[in-house]
Amino acid sequence: MTSHSDAYYPILAAKLEQNPLAVAGWVALSVALFAAMFIWSFAANVRMPKLPIAMQQEVPNKKKRIELFIKDTRRLLIESYNKYFPLTKITGTNIIIPLDLLHGLGSQKSLSFSAFLEEEFSMKKYTKVGNLDQKQISIVNKKLNPTLQYVPVIQDLVRRHWPLDDYKTSTAVKPWPHVMRMVSRISARIFHSAASAENDHWLDIASEHVHSAVVWTENLKKWPAILRPIVYRFVKGRGYMMQRFEEGKALVGNSLAERKAHGGKPLSEPQTLLDYLADSVLGPDDVESHTIAQINLCVAAIQSMSSTVTQCLMDLATHPEYAPELLKEVQRVREARGGVIDKQALTDMWMLDSFIKETQRLNPPDLTSFQRKALSDVTLSNGLRVPKGARIVLPTGAINMDREFFQDPETFNGFRYYEMRTAKEESRSTNQMVTVGKKDLTWGYGRHACPGRYIAEVAMKLVMIEFLARYDIRLPDDVKTRPKNVEFEGLVIPDPEWVLMMKSRPRA
Repeated sequence: MTSHSDAYYPILAAKLEQNPLAVAGWVALSVALFAAMFIWSFAANVRMPKLPIAMQQEVPNKKKRIELFIKDTRRLLIESYNKYFPLTKITGTNIIIPLDLLHGLGSQKSLSFSAFLEEEFSMKKYTKVGNLDQKQISIVNKKLNPTLQYVPVIQDLVRRHWPLDDYKTSTAVKPWPHVMRMVSRISARIFHSAASAENDHWLDIASEHVHSAVVWTENLKKWPAILRPIVYRFVKGRGYMMQRFEEGKALVGNSLAERKAHGGKPLSEPQTLLDYLADSVLGPDDVESHTIAQINLCVAAIQSMSSTVTQCLMDLATHPEYAPELLKEVQRVREARGGVIDKQALTDMWMLDSFIKETQRLNPPDLTSFQRKALSDVTLSNGLRVPKGARIVLPTGAINMDREFFQDPETFNGFRYYEMRTAKEESRSTNQMVTVGKKDLTWGYGRHACPGRYIAEVAMKLVMIEFLARYDIRLPDDVKTRPKNVEFEGLVIPDPEWVLMMKSRPRA
C-alpha cells in the first residue's frame, strides 16, 4: 500500500524543480513537523553589529542587493574599501574588515576557516566536500611540501600526457578543458597514486565532483538554512553527485586494498598523500574518510590551479611581448642547472614567478580572503566586536588595487614582482608567488594559509614552461582586449568558452 508520505515526496521533488518561492505551501507541510528547528533557528540568530550595510541606501531592497553582489562583487568591494561593513549575500551577511584590522587575527583560534567553508560554500554534511582537518594539513606541510622528488615526476607526467596537439598553423583552441585535465592528472599523482593518474575514470570523478558539488550547493543555498535538512534530498543534481562519490570511493577502496595486500607498502614512489595518511591519521582501512580527503583535495587543487594556469595563458595571449623574455629565462636557468629543471631551477625563475603572481593579483580565484566564522565573540584592534556566528572576510579584490601597495594597479605588469625583488635586497625573499602577507592574500593568511601552495607552485610553473616552449599564443584577430571572466558571488572563473590562437614553435 502506498502511504501518504510515499505519494507526497515525489510531488515535492517535482515541485522543487520549479521556483522555490512558488512552492512555499508544499514545504510548509514538512516544516510543521520540524517546529523545534524554528525555535533553534531564532535562538541561534547572529546579532550583527549596528553598521551601515553596503549599498543599503542606494539599493534598499535586500533581494536586489543580493543580485548586485552576485553580479558586481568587484565594484562593491572597491567602493567600500577601508570600511568595516556588512555585505548582503545569498547565504546571509558577511562582515568585510579593512586590512588595518588584520593584525593579530591570523593566529586567532576562535576564527574558523572550516566553519566558514561549511556554511558559505561546501555544506559538507550534504556534499562531503570541505576543508582538511588540522592533522591532515600537518601531513601536507611535513611530508608533501619539503620533497624535491615530485618535480621530475610531474614533469614526466606533463610531457607524456600533454593534452594538446602540434599546430603547424595558428589554430583556435579552448584551453580550459585541456588545462583542467592536466591539472587533474597531476593532482591524482600527488594525492592518490601513480595508477590513478593514468586512470581516466578517476580523473573524470575528480574533476566532475568539483563542478557537480558547486552547482548543487548553489541550488541548495537558494533555500533558507532551516529548510535545507528537509529539501536537500530533492534538489536537482544530488543523485549524480553522490553516485560519483560512491564510484570514487570504490576506486579509493581498491587502492587501499592493494596497499594492504603488499604489506602496507606505499602505492607509489615518491609516496602520495594517501600513503602518508594511511600510515598516520586515517589508518589503512577507513575508505570513507580517505575518499572524503581525496575529494576535498581535488576540490581545493583542481579548480584553483586550472583557473590560475588558464588566466596566465589569457594574459600571455593578451600581452605576447612577455613570451620572449620568459623563454629566455627558462633557457638560461635550465643551462645553469646542467640542462635540468629541478626545484632550484623553478625557484630561480623570478620572471615566470612574477608573471603568475601578477595574474593572480588581477584575476584571483576569489575576490575575498581570510574567510572566517567566529566561534565565539572576537574583539578587533579598534574595539569593534565580531559576534559569535558572524562571518568575516578581507576584500582581496580591492586590496590588490590599492595604490599604496601597487603603482598603476589597474595595469597588468607581468614583471611587477620581479622588479620589486631586484630593486631591494630585502625584497628578494618576499614578493614571491607563494608569499603570504598583508598585501599577498591569494593563498590566504595566518595559520590557515593554503598548505599546498608550494606543490601547486611547482605544478603550475612546469605546465606554464611547457606551454611557453611549445606554442606561440595570441588572441584571435577579432578580439582586441582581454576577454572578461565569469564572476559570481566573488568567485572569478575563466570562461570555459575562451578561445586562444596557438601555433607550435620549432622544437629543439
